[in-house]
Amino acid sequence: MKLSVAYAFQPGLLKRLATYPEVKEVYAQRKNEITGGGRSGYTLPSVSLSALECAVREAHGYGIAFNYLLNGASLNGIEQTRSGQRRIRRTIERLGSIGVDALTVASPLLARIIKTRYSQFSIRASAFAMINSPAKARQWEELGADTLCVSAIACNRDFGLLERIRKAVSCELQLIANASCLIDCAYEPTHMQLLSNSSRAGDANQGFCLDYCILHCSRSRLKDPAHYIRSTWIRPEDLRIYEDLGYHYFKILERSCPAELLLKRVAAYAQRSFDGNLLELVGPVAQINRGTGASLFRRFRIAASMIRPGKVRLSTLLKVRDYMNAIIPSRYERGAAGVYIDNKSLDGFLKGLGRRNCSMSSCEVCGYCKRIADDTVEYDAAYRRRTIAMADDLENGLNDGTLFNRLC
Repeated sequence: MKLSVAYAFQPGLLKRLATYPEVKEVYAQRKNEITGGGRSGYTLPSVSLSALECAVREAHGYGIAFNYLLNGASLNGIEQTRSGQRRIRRTIERLGSIGVDALTVASPLLARIIKTRYSQFSIRASAFAMINSPAKARQWEELGADTLCVSAIACNRDFGLLERIRKAVSCELQLIANASCLIDCAYEPTHMQLLSNSSRAGDANQGFCLDYCILHCSRSRLKDPAHYIRSTWIRPEDLRIYEDLGYHYFKILERSCPAELLLKRVAAYAQRSFDGNLLELVGPVAQINRGTGASLFRRFRIAASMIRPGKVRLSTLLKVRDYMNAIIPSRYERGAAGVYIDNKSLDGFLKGLGRRNCSMSSCEVCGYCKRIADDTVEYDAAYRRRTIAMADDLENGLNDGTLFNRLC
């Protein structure tokens, strides 16, 4: 088993990650990269090129490879211009000069540029490439990708599809282990574009991101707790099922995760076991308030990025803040957490799922995940009512336009 772990330039983290031999790589990106990436700019640290170079050197000192993300879902047309081409190539050359080992991309053109001119890099195909079939996997391998991150949303629960993809290519395949996205989510491409635009240098909205996709998926889970079980996560205890299919490389999220929580996640997957609330491993995390480990400066920077009265009403931003504070937990213990799922209570769940063909049946007909959810998902009833009401209010305001103006 190999692990690729999120890294946000936290002091001392690389040294602690190095105590786990399973950690072979960290992946990172600086704020406001020209290509965009997978997380809004306000969630990422401001890191100088010299600080990046020091991090790469430190990682190498511990025998850990450094994977840099150039994985915006699109390049926003800059690849079609002289100046854009110069900026892209200059970025790649700088990364090469400081010793970055691998580049993660979602653009086939970017993969070809790297393969043709910058062969010192290993190429990773991003989850944003949405590799969800044997044919698409083969195309990315032909483009020169050395590792493909297979779509968790389309594939993590479809064992037959995973097996076919594995047989179709000879390159390395990677799975995201601890995402909690909804299976077959219709918002997937929209969310990728939203995040890519809000993380890109020169973004027209200056990094502002009203993440209505998160609103959708979190609201869906609160209204139907079976979605907590239907999500894309892979428990540490279930890694062997995927290894038996030929997948030995797993990606651990999240770049906005507090260091101690990230290390707890790495430990669980390295040890293939976890006692506690499953959401501590796979739930959404972000350092957005004091309870989730955000410094005063970080909280100020987030506020400065989001307070844009010319884009949405200030009352809307306060509602969004309160809702995000509600759905991103800072406590995970039974009795303190709004939602609690005993990880060990799910022993055997994935094997039972493997005996069903989710791609050939509807959840309403099958009912397996709902039965498991009824037995395993515990929630505070008052928390659930309150948070659903907040979500409904935001959703209604989004649909009728009152989040943006008093009357639309």
